[in-house]
Amino acid sequence: MQIISHRGSNISKYKPNTKQALLTALSLDFIDGIEFDIRITKDKKIVIIHDPIINLVSDGRGIVKKMKYKKLLKYNFGTKENPSKICTLKELLDNINNNKKIVIELKEESDNFKLFVDIVYNIIKNYKLNIYIASFNYHLIKYFKTKFNNCGLIIGSGLNIKRKYNHFNFNIVTYKYRKIYNKKETFLWTINEKKADLETYNIITDNPYLFKN
Repeated sequence: MQIISHRGSNISKYKPNTKQALLTALSLDFIDGIEFDIRITKDKKIVIIHDPIINLVSDGRGIVKKMKYKKLLKYNFGTKENPSKICTLKELLDNINNNKKIVIELKEESDNFKLFVDIVYNIIKNYKLNIYIASFNYHLIKYFKTKFNNCGLIIGSGLNIKRKYNHFNFNIVTYKYRKIYNKKETFLWTINEKKADLETYNIITDNPYLFKN
């Protein structure tokens, strides 16, 4: 079993999906990797954020894809005690100096995803890191696969069930579907309590310490 920290949650004083939380997770010996989400801004910067709007994760308001990166930098994505600026994908990757698993989920709701994919690929191709690219969007990840080999589909909760057998390198699945994918590398999301039959999987969790040996 390998432990993948979901957005760097619950391992430090920093809020999830901030640069500080993710780098702290990577610094811990018992954590084998991190998972985080990225979106594109109005001026084509790739930033680390889960929500399409910033209202619930910062002290600002607005929609990420309609905001410029410079404006996003005005807001606090951390806490009052431990403030954090929004982090770009490049900024995070520049600060990673190990070979742990870096699972990047591409968040894109529109059909116009090719520009997003092209920009992300042109960033990650410059790093010799252990990067995994994933998305719920089948067509997006299929297009990314034409550029970058290590791509996977996220399956579960009623999404992509008909595509559970696919040509991607790995799958990210819910615990319910864990046994279907034993012929390729499998990540289970989001596992926040101990369950049976986890030994051979990558566990994406909000509670890494629960699975620490």
